[in-house]
Amino acid sequence: MRLILFFNGWGMDSSVVEKVELPKDTEIKVINFPYKLDNLEEYFTKYEDVFLVGWSFGSYYLTKWVLVNREIKNFSKVKKIVAINGNGEIIGKFGITPKIFEFTLSTLTPESLIKFYKNMEISEEFQNPKKEFKEILEELEYFKNGYTALENIFTEIIIGIRDKIVPASRQKKYCEESGIKYRELDMGHYPFEFIKAWSEVIWILKKSLIHMMRMLIFKNQ
Repeated sequence: MRLILFFNGWGMDSSVVEKVELPKDTEIKVINFPYKLDNLEEYFTKYEDVFLVGWSFGSYYLTKWVLVNREIKNFSKVKKIVAINGNGEIIGKFGITPKIFEFTLSTLTPESLIKFYKNMEISEEFQNPKKEFKEILEELEYFKNGYTALENIFTEIIIGIRDKIVPASRQKKYCEESGIKYRELDMGHYPFEFIKAWSEVIWILKKSLIHMMRMLIFKNQ
């Protein structure tokens, strides 16, 4: 069995990935704010392979989590650490401009939050997180008060080329300067209008695709 530990984005709940298809023999644990995960050794003992994925601010909190926990027993079971539209330096030259972050925080209202969702390219069918506005605001304040740039821990970063929240050009610069493999996808900041299966994130191919690829390789030899 495989496990995906998914560190969710700011203000979100588990509903954002309910319709994202899981590969066979794979389970997912969604980690929302305040990003606490109990019984760590159980996860790293029970599963053969572990994939760590963070989206947006969840990528930052995943970075913090890895830096604290990478010495635990069986951490070698982690096969990939993937960020989607995020990194460990998500405020500053590799992410959101500090002035824009401060402006967003200081002027945030329920109405401006809806506009923020639209800038993320969330569809009209999107179900707003089951959180009170006060909770969402407090999450952002908590992030600001605890933020400090962190070293890179990612093996790969997925970048939405139309990301208006964490500018794609800055994400790409981060990858190039840090020597991180990256993929650019035709999407905005919210990835799950485009990404419909976790196999697209962690590159687990279905057996039929593996067979087809092997046949193509054999044919070209």
